[in-house]
Amino acid sequence: MMRRPYASKLIFALVATAVLIGCSERVALDVLSETEDPVYRRAKDLLARNLETEALSNFSKLITMRDGNAPESHLEAGLIYLNHRNDPISAIYHFKRFQAIKGRDPESAERDASIARVEDLVKTAKKEWITTTDAQEYRLKLLGTIEQLRSENETLKNQLREYRRQERGAFLENPTSDDTILEPVARAEPRRDQSNPPPAQRRVYVVKERDSLYKISREMYGNPNRWREILEANRNVLPSESDLQPGMSLIIP
Repeated sequence: MMRRPYASKLIFALVATAVLIGCSERVALDVLSETEDPVYRRAKDLLARNLETEALSNFSKLITMRDGNAPESHLEAGLIYLNHRNDPISAIYHFKRFQAIKGRDPESAERDASIARVEDLVKTAKKEWITTTDAQEYRLKLLGTIEQLRSENETLKNQLREYRRQERGAFLENPTSDDTILEPVARAEPRRDQSNPPPAQRRVYVVKERDSLYKISREMYGNPNRWREILEANRNVLPSESDLQPGMSLIIP
């Protein structure tokens, strides 16, 4: 009869220990600074041994663990994308995230200097992007679109002149007739882009406080690395990832 109270106390002690361990790990993660985190230190060690791919994986892991609030890991990831992956777009994203997070810190000369230094890295990445094949193809596509719009505009002008000429001719032939009704100029109906579905068929995400494209991509796709798809689909309201604001409605392609 004396064993039951002892067994109950033992089970309670084990459960309490598990809860305390879980809480202590959560507190440790919240209190531990980013640069003291073992994952960050492991990533820096891999980077020092020129293992950029493994280092990037660890920096990305720490960013995910801290819900994107890991400025130093964003900076290191951006440098890897810029200097080793030839991916200036991804580099710009991580540099901008560093600036956004650091911008929330109290003003100081050190903070301002770090943000200014990363701004120089953003400029360098933009120059690198201009020389990439993607940028050249984008410029050619843009020039082709401009030329097509000019051609369509010229066609519309010619049609408008022809309609006006016909109206003037009809009026001169019978200037006193009250029965003459001039038909309005037909307006060309814009062609619907069949590649984009109607807005009703698209998913829409409303940006919340402390959101980032990295975090939204992870939530919507289960993959944080698809953030550029969301950026490209919302260029009309989101010129760059740093313009993300709470309350924005984003199309999720």
